[in-house]
Amino acid sequence: MTRARFVAVLLFALCAWAPARALQTARSEPAASARGAELSWSEFEALVLERHAMSPVGRDALRHLVRARVLERLANESKLEIGARELNERMAELENDVKRSGEAGSLDEYLAAKRVSRAKFLEFLRLGMVQERLARRALGVPDNRQVNAEQQEMWLDQIVQQRGLQTPPPPWNDGVVARCGDLEVRLPQYLPHLIEQLTADDIAEDCHRALLAKLALARMPDLSNEALERALDSELVRRRDAALSDPKTKGLSFEQMLASQGLTLISLRNDPAVRVAALAQLWVERNFGEAGLRRVYEQERALFDARFGEAYETRVIFLRAAKFTNDLNRRSFEDAERELARLGQQIRTRDDFERFAKLRSEDSASRERGGLLGLVTSGDENAPEALRDALFIGAGGEERLVGPVRIPTGVLLAWAGPKRPAPGWETMREHVHNELRRRFIEETLPQTDVVTFLDLDAPAGRK
Repeated sequence: MTRARFVAVLLFALCAWAPARALQTARSEPAASARGAELSWSEFEALVLERHAMSPVGRDALRHLVRARVLERLANESKLEIGARELNERMAELENDVKRSGEAGSLDEYLAAKRVSRAKFLEFLRLGMVQERLARRALGVPDNRQVNAEQQEMWLDQIVQQRGLQTPPPPWNDGVVARCGDLEVRLPQYLPHLIEQLTADDIAEDCHRALLAKLALARMPDLSNEALERALDSELVRRRDAALSDPKTKGLSFEQMLASQGLTLISLRNDPAVRVAALAQLWVERNFGEAGLRRVYEQERALFDARFGEAYETRVIFLRAAKFTNDLNRRSFEDAERELARLGQQIRTRDDFERFAKLRSEDSASRERGGLLGLVTSGDENAPEALRDALFIGAGGEERLVGPVRIPTGVLLAWAGPKRPAPGWETMREHVHNELRRRFIEETLPQTDVVTFLDLDAPAGRK
């Protein structure tokens, strides 16, 4: 078996029928906790269904599960059995392949990293062999010829289509999330499978937002339900306005945009991220007001002016370089500086710079835009510090060539375009407001304080 086939088998197994990590943790423990707040399993599962059941990840998870059940049914109908000897032989092949691939020192080590038991993987492997065997029979492929993964998938897709796949939308009041012929996939089967398909980052973010919403609300014990509902209304209006003004989604309604993400207006309103945003807005309005916002700005003017004040429209030509050259880094910093200095002698205008940026820059993100980074302020954390210093130290308002400038990954030649003056109070006010909302969220619950069931399952010393 080739390394590609080995990887395909593992990914097929681990994606399609992996056991739910949620079930490994005793249900006596909450799904997540932080700073005295707890997220129960029922709350976590409801959150997962709201946020992910109809998302691309959720739809793929359901498709995987249906296909697994169909394969099991086909094996029973055809009385196909994969014997222990065949399984062990295939397992031995995989054991050798995993070592040669460098994925891990052994198959057991690989499976442990994926939280899949050897016994469970044997079941995955059996179903994979069932699919291969049945596809070979159906397609009339002789035993001495390979049935590739694409052929197997096309065959199984055809079977699923013939039997008639139905996937009714939530809320699944009858408990059935999918039907394929007389086969049913019920919610208790689907939910743990869906949880397994979420990444650790997805789960951490979901739990953090849910706990954050609880703790944020606890900081305003006098808040009435009516005031909270008004704040949620305002937050949804802000999100709708922002989405409709985005040129990338021009022509789509807000509801269509939500549907593409597997969301509805109701599920968005219930989303803890929306609740957190609404509560943060309320906190700032209650505790600062207009006078308070101006006071914060005056007290921290240097910070806000550096981040959001005067800015240059900046373009760059980037060349990769390193301190020492080798097979991977063939250009030293000095080589790149000399190359860009020579290039700079040919640049007189912004048009010249844009042309050379498209031809020579090794920064793929900005190259097609003529090297355009955008507006860079003196405190812009998204721009290299050396570039910011070169743009602002002793600079006037004229357009000019800047550099070469050395940064950790290479060397930049920059074009400082028109200088944008610092915005007026109405614009700066929004920046102050946004910063205070960010601080409220961070003070209420940093994500690092959250402990989820995945952390409890992790080996000692690894979170």
